[in-house]
Amino acid sequence: MARTMGPSGKRAAGNADRLSDLPDGLIHKIMSFLKAREAVQTCVLSRRWEDLWCSMPFLTIDEQEFRPSAIALGSEEWDDYEEDEFEDDIDYPRFEDFVTNLLMFHSAPTLDRFRFHAVCHAVSHREIKFINSWLRRGIKRCPRVVEVHSTDGCKLPLLGSSSSRLNRLHLVGITLDRNFTQQLRSSTCPVLEDLELKRCKLEDDAEIASCTLKNLTIEDCTTSTPSALTIKAPSLTHLQLFLTAFGQNWHAVVVEEMPLLVKATIRLKASTAILPCKLLFSLACVRDLELTGLRTLDNFHIGSGTLPVLHNVRTLLLDKCDLSDSCDILGSFLNNAPCLETLTLQQCKLPGGSKKSIARGNVEWTYLGSQDTPSFQCPSLKRTEIIYEEDDDVQKLFDLLLGVWRNLQKTAIVIKKASRRYFAM
Repeated sequence: MARTMGPSGKRAAGNADRLSDLPDGLIHKIMSFLKAREAVQTCVLSRRWEDLWCSMPFLTIDEQEFRPSAIALGSEEWDDYEEDEFEDDIDYPRFEDFVTNLLMFHSAPTLDRFRFHAVCHAVSHREIKFINSWLRRGIKRCPRVVEVHSTDGCKLPLLGSSSSRLNRLHLVGITLDRNFTQQLRSSTCPVLEDLELKRCKLEDDAEIASCTLKNLTIEDCTTSTPSALTIKAPSLTHLQLFLTAFGQNWHAVVVEEMPLLVKATIRLKASTAILPCKLLFSLACVRDLELTGLRTLDNFHIGSGTLPVLHNVRTLLLDKCDLSDSCDILGSFLNNAPCLETLTLQQCKLPGGSKKSIARGNVEWTYLGSQDTPSFQCPSLKRTEIIYEEDDDVQKLFDLLLGVWRNLQKTAIVIKKASRRYFAM
């Protein structure tokens, strides 16, 4: 219905505010895209909005809203910046007063999402005390989603009955004691499906055990003394392990059988270059496998001795792996993945070329004779994509193709530089 307009083009007085006419549930949905301070500020819009923030089922508390520049990070950027990047003195007294009053007056009995971000550059016992108190009060609202990014001096409070609705738990920089792992093992979190732990400090010989977990990410987590990390999640479908200090903090990663596993991503960083053989045996059922930073399989000859047969693997990505060992690593995977269909080698270190040279267009190629390189047996392989970084690698790639791929007649081979196509064979 048309609105009556005054002579100046403005809406006539007395006409209803369309936004305020919306039902509470829809307005709350709009407010879910705002951080807590912005949501509270909507109270000045009209009398209709005065108390709407008190009942909204979403709370996003972010200390960056109290920077002098008043420029806060977007929530999707929480995990990506360094803590020392913003040293321009957040107004912590105002931040503390705001959060304390927010949680005091907020009256929603349950939350769909509770997000909390407070790094506290100069951590003090007072700051940690405040943060731990706020986390307890937020989690008591039985949220479906909990996302906390704080300092490693802060601990996750006991979940208890408040976690009966918890479906997703995402923690960054939190200290997790034995109570946390015990609660996962028990029925305290009966519907938890997604768990992400980034830069958290875990107990010695930590165990992540849950019958309901479907997605698990563990990234750059540490422990005070070298110990083992055990994962027991029979319902898991997606696993991501990013290990920086393997061999220093985690001397072993033990993963029990996961028959429903669809995708596994294992990223080895810095000195973490040796992939534990037992870990691969635990991933034998996986369909899509991504390995980053692998340098050696030497420890495969210790204990179990050989690479397991990966019966279900359909796609394999080797990223920044060292393949210069006469293709031993590559051959181990190809010869033990009978159903592999797609192989991607991304910026891997390749074996050097020698022997003869041939001309192909304007490029001179040096290749290894077939007697010098092994031939792989991978009957189901349909596509091989090789992504290289330096132009010098092209010659090595051609060596590799002429040698080890000579029996893979049905394989389409694509070679790219950086993210653009170089040529296809």
